[in-house]
Amino acid sequence: MSAADPTTPAEPRTRRDVLCGLVVALLAPGALAAACGTDSSTGGSGSSSTPTGGSGSTGGAGTSTAAGGGSGLAALADVPEGGGLVVGNPGGGKLLLVRTSATEVKAYNASCPHQGTVVDPPQGGTVTCPNHGSTFDAATGALKGGPATRGLTAVSVKVDGTNIVLA
Repeated sequence: MSAADPTTPAEPRTRRDVLCGLVVALLAPGALAAACGTDSSTGGSGSSSTPTGGSGSTGGAGTSTAAGGGSGLAALADVPEGGGLVVGNPGGGKLLLVRTSATEVKAYNASCPHQGTVVDPPQGGTVTCPNHGSTFDAATGALKGGPATRGLTAVSVKVDGTNIVLA
C-alpha cells in the first residue's frame, strides 16, 4: 500500500474517536429528521406511511374552510374508493380518511392506540400499524388484532360537494 492510500488510516483510531463517531452517527439522523420535518407550505404529512398498491397515500390537503362551515381536509377524488388517505388534522395530529363507497367517507384519528404511530391507509379492508402490526377494520375502525387493546377513534366528517370536511 502506498502512503496516499485513503483506506489506510495514518494512526489507529482511539476508543474516544470511535465513540464520538458513534454519538454523531446516532444524533445526526434525529437532527436531520427535525430539520426536514413537516413543512405546511408543501402539504407534507411528516408521516412514514408510504402508498402501496394504489390503496392510498399520505400528504395533507389544505385546511381551508369549506362552504359548509367545516374545515376542508381533502378532495373526495383524492381518496380512492376502498382505500384511504392520511391527512393533517386542523386540530393537530393526523386523520385517516377511508372511502367506503362512491359517496361515503369515514375518518379516524390516525394514531395507533397502542403507541401513537401513524397507521397506514387500508389495504383489503384492513388498516395496519407499521410499528407493531396492530390491525383495524377500515369500515368501522374496530380492533382486529393487537397489541393495541382498542379500535381507532372515529372523527365526524362529511362530503360537502367535492370536498371532505369536518362535520
